[in-house]
Parts: sequence; C-alpha cells; structure tokens
Amino acid sequence: MRTYEALYIVKPDVQDDEIQTIAKDVESLVTTNGGTIVRSEIWGKRKLAYEVKKQTEGVYVLLRFESSPEFVGKLENHFRLSENVIRDLVVYFDPQTLRLEEEQKQRVEAEIRNSAANRDRDDDDDDDDRRPSRGRRRDDDDEDDE
Repeated sequence: MRTYEALYIVKPDVQDDEIQTIAKDVESLVTTNGGTIVRSEIWGKRKLAYEVKKQTEGVYVLLRFESSPEFVGKLENHFRLSENVIRDLVVYFDPQTLRLEEEQKQRVEAEIRNSAANRDRDDDDDDDDRRPSRGRRRDDDDEDDE
C-alpha cells in the first residue's frame, strides 16, 4: 500500500449536496478497490489560475488515501469520465515526504504546547505586575523644568 493524494476540481455550478455525493463516490471507489481513506476535505469554491474547460472557478476537493499503485489508473480514468470534474491531479507520497510531514506536525504541536505553558506561567505571575511604581514619571520632571 502506498500513500497518495488526489486533488480534483468540480464545476462551480454543481450544488453542494451533489459535490458531497461526488466526494463520497470517489471515497467509495477507493475503499471498494482495497484502499483506505486517510483524509478527505472539501476546500470550497476558488478562483482558478487560468481558464479550464471554459470555467474560471471551481470547487476544490482533496483526498489523501492509501492504495495499490494499480488503482491510481482506475481513479484517474474515473475523473476523466466524470463530466463534473474539470481537472484532477494524483500525487504519490514517498516515505521520506510522509516522515518529514509528521516531524513538522510534531514540531508545530510542541510549539503550541510550549506557548500554552508560557502563557499559563505568565498568568500565575500577576503579583509582579501590581506593584506600585516608585518615584515620579519622567514626564513630571520635564514639567518642573519649564
């Protein structure tokens, strides 16, 4: 089993419930052919960089899945035959890319935990912020000179 990511663009005039149906059909195609779904996201309608099949906008759908290499041809054929899909791209994720992605995810989570811990420490240290100031402000000194 290999990890792949498919990004496909659906025509913008397709209704939301039909987009959901198209996404579910693609997911079921993956699972019925022995694959597993890792992640599925509908990004919504976005402007295309250039006109594709007389369309300037499209609904982006991202699907990460695991399957055999032979299945990718079936999936690309499914996209080609679908009249609502105007563009598609299927990319293979090699183990090194997946490992780097996981390491990056762990670094981000560690940074979030550290910033939350620092925020909690700052909240506990409120006593220092409430001390009255000693002496006069600098602005007061300037007024006396005039």
